[in-house]
Amino acid sequence: MFNPNNDRLDYGQLLAPPAEYELDFAVGTTYSLDLDALVGASLSLSLSEETDSVLMNNAVCLLEALRDTGDKVALFCENGQIHYPNHVNHLYILLEKMVFPVKIHKRRGMTAYPSFHPKMWLIRYKNRKNESRYRFIVLSRNLTFDRSWDITCAMDGQLGEAVTSKNEPLCDFLRYLVGQLPSDVTGKRKARGIRSMIRELYHVIFQLEDKDLKWFHDYSFVPGGIHGANGKKYQFSETPLFRNTFHEIVIISPFLSGKIIRSFNDRNRNSLIKNDRYMLITRGMSLGNLKPEEISNFKDDIYVMKENIVDGEAAISEDAGSIQRQDIHAKIYMIRKHSETDLYLGSMNASRNAVYGNVEFMLCLHTYRSNLNMDKMKAALFGKDPEGPDNPFEKVHLDVEQKPAEEDKAHLLEMVIKEIGRCNQHAMITENSDGTFDAIIDFATVDTKDYQVSIHPLLSKETAPFAEHIVFSGLTLLQISEFYAISASDGEETVSRVILISTEGMPEQREKEVVSSVIRDQDSFYRYIIFLLGDENILSLLETGELSGNGSFSFRQSHFPIPALYERMLRTAAAAPEKFKGIEYLMKTISEDGVIPDEFRKLYDIFRKAVGIRG
Repeated sequence: MFNPNNDRLDYGQLLAPPAEYELDFAVGTTYSLDLDALVGASLSLSLSEETDSVLMNNAVCLLEALRDTGDKVALFCENGQIHYPNHVNHLYILLEKMVFPVKIHKRRGMTAYPSFHPKMWLIRYKNRKNESRYRFIVLSRNLTFDRSWDITCAMDGQLGEAVTSKNEPLCDFLRYLVGQLPSDVTGKRKARGIRSMIRELYHVIFQLEDKDLKWFHDYSFVPGGIHGANGKKYQFSETPLFRNTFHEIVIISPFLSGKIIRSFNDRNRNSLIKNDRYMLITRGMSLGNLKPEEISNFKDDIYVMKENIVDGEAAISEDAGSIQRQDIHAKIYMIRKHSETDLYLGSMNASRNAVYGNVEFMLCLHTYRSNLNMDKMKAALFGKDPEGPDNPFEKVHLDVEQKPAEEDKAHLLEMVIKEIGRCNQHAMITENSDGTFDAIIDFATVDTKDYQVSIHPLLSKETAPFAEHIVFSGLTLLQISEFYAISASDGEETVSRVILISTEGMPEQREKEVVSSVIRDQDSFYRYIIFLLGDENILSLLETGELSGNGSFSFRQSHFPIPALYERMLRTAAAAPEKFKGIEYLMKTISEDGVIPDEFRKLYDIFRKAVGIRG
């Protein structure tokens, strides 16, 4: 369950539909977001491909995956924490209807902004009998390509007739997300999808049937930082994790606050419990936040990741620019009292902001001491020989107070971007007589603290200094987006993030232009059609490059005449008529003359009537 060498899960496989099912609707949350990672998630949800599949380089596959998932996915993230992509892609326009930044404003008594910090997915799949199957996934990992070590857990559930209240906290969390949606057409559509999930969740029981979950007999959903439908405030400090005494506590958290650790350290002081045991795994940089008296009970069992693991990629990488440090990022709490053990997994760090300020989400799994205790957890994490080279962790001794880490300059720059992202903002698109467009943006007053701050449309290189009123002129259809890149610099260091600004006057033909940028001629048109109608062999051909559009394969010159296409469409109409929705989308979206062959139009008209699609 916890062995880093053996117990690995693939993000894409977690999202992919079960056999005979396909994606119906999905809700995801993350603190930080990489747009390419969301594209990869769409590939997994739509095409059952891995998030780092070679199909990420195939425009036809990406277009279909994003078309298929556009109205079926609602992804919520922390405002101002969308990473600036390495390579900008016009297909990002299709992500706008999926991404919903959450702005949490400062609360009384807190100096820092609370964060929207949960990492979870709730996915509903359906089969051809219209039967629903749910998958709940809780993670400590953001939807990025970060290399840090994380934890995840997935449970599947079927829709039945029995009524359960076990999912009420999850339903309350979904209601909170509905409240973060905009009131436009897209927001209302996503709200309907989430509310339909809420209605069904009262009839869904998630099963603990996975090989690692069979040791647990029950589960509890534990959100934090939100209000429930009955006015109840979900707060971690009121859960058994923070209120109950214990015989064993294991904390794995990359970021720490001294007062939170002390709440565990001193918990049993006035109890009758003797021989209690404590263990902490964290990042070396976080130890400076702790005073010796705050960890007096932990001091003999504190671990960090070995430096050769943290910097291990540097030893084997030839590309110094792509090297990423990999440290612990998992958030795990194991608390045992007598024969009962609770295991908490999810997004909450052992920090004051996480416990008292942020919006977070945790899953609690319940089991017995015989299945999970500190010794079993140590054996899984450290291996058979704790002193051997296969143990990725090393013990540290804190005999003296550690030096606090210096305030991160990048963090200060991020705060400026957060201020801009949270201020009142408005954007409008106007069309010029020459067919180009202007993007007009108005911001409320923001103190940029003498930093150099610039902004530009994500799909355009035109950059302007940040101001209350900004106009970007002469943009093409493919340069217009609700995504804007903001860079903040102190002269030595620069932080760039992407924010999403709700925009009026967005041209309706913009999506057509995106499709036309991919489906440029009859070759690419037929490639898309065959992909839509294809079987598993089509993906293999695309992966090997035979249908990649690089000139090595031409449909017009291939042995793929209309009779063969007719036969394949006939099989699809009988076995999977829903695939014709993709063809209908293509027929309506392509506006360029000469791209759709006349003979295909005639053929498609026959099948449109046969499968009941209205023209």
